[in-house]
Amino acid sequence: MNSVGYFDSIADKWDVIREDYFEDKLKYIALSQFNIKNKICADLGCGTGFISLALAQDAKLVFSLDNSRNMLKQLHSEALDKSIKNIYPIKGSMSDLPLFDESIDVVFVNMALHHVVDAKKAINEIYRVLKKDGTFVICDVEEHDGEWARIEMHDEWLGFSHKMISDWVKNAGFKDIQVESTGLKCTGYSSKGECTEPGIFMAKGIKRGE
Repeated sequence: MNSVGYFDSIADKWDVIREDYFEDKLKYIALSQFNIKNKICADLGCGTGFISLALAQDAKLVFSLDNSRNMLKQLHSEALDKSIKNIYPIKGSMSDLPLFDESIDVVFVNMALHHVVDAKKAINEIYRVLKKDGTFVICDVEEHDGEWARIEMHDEWLGFSHKMISDWVKNAGFKDIQVESTGLKCTGYSSKGECTEPGIFMAKGIKRGE
């Protein structure tokens, strides 16, 4: 089973599973970084809509992208139940975004970058689709040694160092870069009871106009 198959298989349980990994507080930390009122937003690696459903309350449009069709189905169903009409689910890869150049005001990536094989290319793609003076907000896990996560959760990266993320976003062209710890942790257990509890960082930067 690959990463897509894994998330397709747990999509209907993901909202419950996710609660054991990280706190809802992470959502509010991410959303507080940018005024989304009437803006066009993208939520990459959106899953069942942890960030997307919150964005939809104030944003003009939310493009919610994920590789898992079943995750997107869960999001679509939840949006229908809540009569939310400004979320547009899109199946696609974060390293080859099906979005136009300079079309997005703010990009959110929440706890999804470590599942992307070419994470550096994904950051370059974020730069491409952002409008001038657009902002990205990435929340993800810091470096850890939980090798079991590669097999059991199909993680491509065992977290990221602050320097790695800072270098990638700087090389992509972003300015006013910040990478800092949120003070929160992500708690995971392997099938053998091994516990991995890395910290969670938040990174953000701006695509400055010429």
